[in-house]
Amino acid sequence: MDENIKSIYIEIEERYVKIAWTHKIQEIQAGLYLKKSNCNKWCMAIFNGVTTTTAFVTVVTSLLESIDADWVMPVLTSVLAVISTILTLRYKDSVLDESASACKQYAAKCRNLRNKYEALLTDIMTGRFVNVEVISSKRDLMTEVENELFAGDIAPHTTEKAVAIAKKALLENGDSLTTESEIKAIVPQHLQVL
Repeated sequence: MDENIKSIYIEIEERYVKIAWTHKIQEIQAGLYLKKSNCNKWCMAIFNGVTTTTAFVTVVTSLLESIDADWVMPVLTSVLAVISTILTLRYKDSVLDESASACKQYAAKCRNLRNKYEALLTDIMTGRFVNVEVISSKRDLMTEVENELFAGDIAPHTTEKAVAIAKKALLENGDSLTTESEIKAIVPQHLQVL
């Protein structure tokens, strides 16, 4: 490979890696948001159920006057009602579900760009593009797409936890890699390179 082409190739490889990281982190962050949303929904359901039950018990207890500490049940009911109200008001707007959706959409755009970088690297490696000007032009077009992605759509917030999980997925588990056994198992035999 020509040294000038090699320099551009290395730059494109670096961009491929960066966009692969962004894709994986956003994908994982979406999953974390959905998991937290599900947990919050269960908490709200439990607190609402307990509050309703406690309120019912308070009414029945008050009617029967069967306990000496008249203040216990109303205080417990009030505390549970406050917690239930806070959870309901905080998560009623589906903020976590919307955040998860934004991360998934952003991840899809990153995956698309990652695939384009991979195709360009393949085209250079196979000799389809051997002219420095043509390769530079293709790279510049993809740079514009990447700049629009990062400038136009502000990347959804991600957490350190998502970065750590993405790191493990990419570096240890090889999530973005396809193994030979997967190819043999999934790609129809007549389409496999023998």
